[in-house]
Amino acid sequence: MGGGFQAEGGGVHPGKPIIWPTGKSSSTPVSSSPQSQTTGSARNVPAQTAPTAPTAPTTPTTPAAPATPVATPAPAPSISRALTVEDVRSHLLNVQIEPNDFNTNLAALMLRNGVELSRANFVKLMSMMQGSDKSQSMQEASVLLLMKGIDSPPAAKVLGQYFAENPGLASQMVAMQESMGNLSSALGMGKGLLDANFISQLGAVLAQFDETFKNLSEKSQGKNNVNREMMLNDARALKALLSGVKQKAAGAGGEQAKVLAKAIGEAQGRLDGLTQNMLAQALLSQSGRSEVNYLYHQIPNAMTNPPKDLEIVIKRDGEGQGSVVDPRNTQVVLSLELGNLGKLVVSMYVKDNKVYIVFVFEQKESGEKGRAAIAKEFGEFQQKLADKNYLITGYQVKVDPAMCHIKPYLIPMIASLESVLKKIDIEA
Repeated sequence: MGGGFQAEGGGVHPGKPIIWPTGKSSSTPVSSSPQSQTTGSARNVPAQTAPTAPTAPTTPTTPAAPATPVATPAPAPSISRALTVEDVRSHLLNVQIEPNDFNTNLAALMLRNGVELSRANFVKLMSMMQGSDKSQSMQEASVLLLMKGIDSPPAAKVLGQYFAENPGLASQMVAMQESMGNLSSALGMGKGLLDANFISQLGAVLAQFDETFKNLSEKSQGKNNVNREMMLNDARALKALLSGVKQKAAGAGGEQAKVLAKAIGEAQGRLDGLTQNMLAQALLSQSGRSEVNYLYHQIPNAMTNPPKDLEIVIKRDGEGQGSVVDPRNTQVVLSLELGNLGKLVVSMYVKDNKVYIVFVFEQKESGEKGRAAIAKEFGEFQQKLADKNYLITGYQVKVDPAMCHIKPYLIPMIASLESVLKKIDIEA
């Protein structure tokens, strides 16, 4: 292979050895040291060294004709060094992409996520970000969608905004309920602006929608099951209905009409935020490559006061449209906030009927308190899983601020750029 990240399709592809000869070419790839994921923990697997071939036995010679020793040529030395920014820029030039700072950083993000650095993939990413601020959040959203096989600028905008603002569904639900109450009051004050029967029917719709919010908040307690798609459709329908009401009320004029229009505008804004959140969750739950093939849900955790968000990631088995969640072979990640213990991420690795659990806290003090609390309640937790025919084989408690958030599980980086790829210089 010549200079640049040559691979199938004209780019770097994860899992393929990258060898750039500076002298004579070599057909022997140099293995990198992979990381093996074991149940409940990750361990480094040392690089496998190819066994040295045994020296062939020498044929005995007669004393009269001693064999003349033959000098064995020394093998060409191989020097491994970390991939550099200049290497990335060189490859960008090779695939006819300007190697400016932005393009180089985007290329590095692709490599860290295991995305082939080809011109076709780069063009798709730039197309998805066209018209946006091309921020880090937009880049991450676009790369993630590409890994899921989605090439859509509107989808990238929704997911990029979600990553940038990190909206909490619990706070959105509280704000939505408040705006619904304000709207109901405004409708009562403006009875002369609209037909009385229509106001009564609209009030019933608002009450039903408010009940849906309460159901969603109680979902974390297992009391109800709210369909996300149904929730999205209801929110869109209500927003369209409110648009018609706002236009009709605006024609009446007066202070009451202004109050009603303001209340409707506030409710529409809250509905916009809610639908954007639901759409982002739906995008994250799309199937794709195995690394990003999961179901994602964000629901209000009613066990905290005020309610905070409970985020859930469930790995699908395999990849693509046909993949499903196998309850006997999956990983479940829960991210939540616990009062005085702060942020906590719980990873459950499931293999057959065996479960290994990793508890990750954000701060050392929280980790120490959490370790004591987990040890105290572990027996009961173990029994509850046993009732479901699951056996807990063990657990560990860690403190890791970086992994105490859900985003690393949504966009799993393979590793640092330097450890993922190596450039091999071979000298004659």
